[in-house]
Amino acid sequence: MKKNSLILGILLCCFLVLPQAWAESKYDDELHYFAIFPSQPGGEGDRVQVLEFFWYACPHCYDLEPHLEAWLKNKPDNIDFDRVPAMFQRSDVVMQAKTYYALRLMGLDEKLNEVIFHTIHKQDNKLRTQEEMEKLLSGHGVDLDAYRKAMKSFAVQTQARRAAVLAERFDVRGVPAIVVDGKYRTGGLDARLTMEVTDYLIDRVKKERLTGE
Repeated sequence: MKKNSLILGILLCCFLVLPQAWAESKYDDELHYFAIFPSQPGGEGDRVQVLEFFWYACPHCYDLEPHLEAWLKNKPDNIDFDRVPAMFQRSDVVMQAKTYYALRLMGLDEKLNEVIFHTIHKQDNKLRTQEEMEKLLSGHGVDLDAYRKAMKSFAVQTQARRAAVLAERFDVRGVPAIVVDGKYRTGGLDARLTMEVTDYLIDRVKKERLTGE
C-alpha cells in the first residue's frame, strides 16, 4: 500500500511539473528567438527595453503593424518601446529611415506611419525616391521646407547612425525583428507569433533579473 502511495505521489509530482516544463520549452532558442552575444545594456531598474527594427517597404513589417499596435495599447507601463528603421545600404532604404526620424522630429511619425505603409503596400507606390516621398507628404499637409530641413538636421543624422550601429550590434540582418532588453532577438516569425514570443522574452528577462542570470 505504501509502495502504491509512493508511486502515486511521484506521478502526481510529474503531472504538476510537466505543464511548467512544456510552457518553458514552448519557444526554442535558435528557432523562435536568438540570444545576443555579448548581451547589450537594456532597460534600467525595473524597465525593460523593447526595440522593433522595421522597413516601410517590408511586407512582413506591414503585416506586423496591427498586431504591434494592439500590443502597444496593452503593454505594461515598465516597457520602454522604440522603433528603429532599417539602415540597409540602399539609397531608398536610407531615405525612408531618415524620413521616419524627420517625421518623428516634427511630431508627425504616428500620424503618417500608417499612411506610408498603406501607400507602399496597398497603392503599389514604393516611395523609392525623395521626390516620391515628398509628393506623398505634401498631399497630407506636411511642410516640405520643414521636412527637408529635418532630413538634413544633426538630430536625424545622429539617429540614423545610431540605427545602423544598433542593427550591427544586435546582428539584425532582416526585418521585422524585435530586440528585448539587449539580450534576445526575434526574427523570421509570422506577426502573431512574433508578439507572443516578445511577451515570452519579456517575462524571461524579468525572471533572469530576479535570479541574477
